[in-house]
Amino acid sequence: MRLIAAIAWTGAILGLAGLSAAEDPLRVQVYSYDVPGERAYYDRLAEEFAGSANGGPVTIDLGTWDTAHDEIAAWFKAGAGPDLMVVPDIWLVEFAEFIEPFDGYLEPGLRDAFFEVLYRKGVYQGKLLGLVWATSTKALFYRADLFREAGLEPPRTWAEQLGAAVALNDPPAVYGLGLPGAREYETDDNFFFYLWSAGGRFFDEDGRCVINSEAGVKALRFYCDLVNKYHVTQPEVTTWSRKQTRRLFEQGRLAMFATGPWGVEQFRKNAPGIEFGVVPLPVDKEQVTQIITDHMVLAAYSPRKEAAARFLDFAYQDERRLAFAKLGLLPEKETVAADAYFQNDPAWKVFVDVIPYGHSAPLIRWEKIGIAIREAMYQALSGRKTPEQALNDVAAEIDGLVAEGR
Repeated sequence: MRLIAAIAWTGAILGLAGLSAAEDPLRVQVYSYDVPGERAYYDRLAEEFAGSANGGPVTIDLGTWDTAHDEIAAWFKAGAGPDLMVVPDIWLVEFAEFIEPFDGYLEPGLRDAFFEVLYRKGVYQGKLLGLVWATSTKALFYRADLFREAGLEPPRTWAEQLGAAVALNDPPAVYGLGLPGAREYETDDNFFFYLWSAGGRFFDEDGRCVINSEAGVKALRFYCDLVNKYHVTQPEVTTWSRKQTRRLFEQGRLAMFATGPWGVEQFRKNAPGIEFGVVPLPVDKEQVTQIITDHMVLAAYSPRKEAAARFLDFAYQDERRLAFAKLGLLPEKETVAADAYFQNDPAWKVFVDVIPYGHSAPLIRWEKIGIAIREAMYQALSGRKTPEQALNDVAAEIDGLVAEGR
């Protein structure tokens, strides 16, 4: 893959901005996936680009997702900030007017290098707004030693997951299943696993929110029952984020926990004494996984578009994307996914194999919708509303948000 280094009007912009803009370091903003070796990877990438034949000075800032949305919004509103930044798929539409599409910058070979489904995740209204920088599917991690000792097979269905969680629940030493419930980014993903598997979806053909369908209510009720009826999760679920819950698994205190491929390397490095396995998410009606993508985008205000193009050309070379994926993320390029590192490792292979079953949040203005869904989960998990009441209320709210965003 090679990015076209310049387009006609880039030179004009740089000329107006003066030489100082061209000499300033390229600014790249990325966000942490809380995986070992992340900061070292970015330091090495910046150093290697600076020393390459077509490179130059670059600063790569590593932020946290908790503040990312407001930071990105502020930079775009001010018309000044990083030249390149990572933006989740669910924010692409919200920020589309501030993003310089990559169309015209990229040679045709790039599309062929990507998994088609991942390349298309960055396309909105026919324009390529972002290149996938990080992607993941989801699967279920389980304590292989505990399952073996109890004579249990890893769960394939909701019923088997519940049965295993009940059998292995031994609080406070071990909880049967770790679930996040805090009103924070990523909590709602875990509800979506059940929603999709039960046959639920967010919107019908007419664009009306149907998260409160029979399938949706079934999914949220099962989620709540795991917490409040069967008591197989960690206590005070509404205070736990996904990252905090994952650390319980690292401590050996969860029998099962669903998360992305970063868990493979996290658990191996942070908890080498834990014997774990990975299987697809348990099924109700259909096999599903969640595909999440974060995209590298080019700010329309950037006076360093030529340098940005050279940086991406360098950063997306196979050896660098392989090194990044080995931190604990799936490769977005088929050539990288073909590497033996992913094909010969049973844990990694699960995450690659479930890609065809992937579901995603729709490409619309999603931020407020996600917040509303997390609040609905909180209301149901805390017993303030029944699952049906919580979903009826949030469905009406989402319809209003969608109408407001048109």
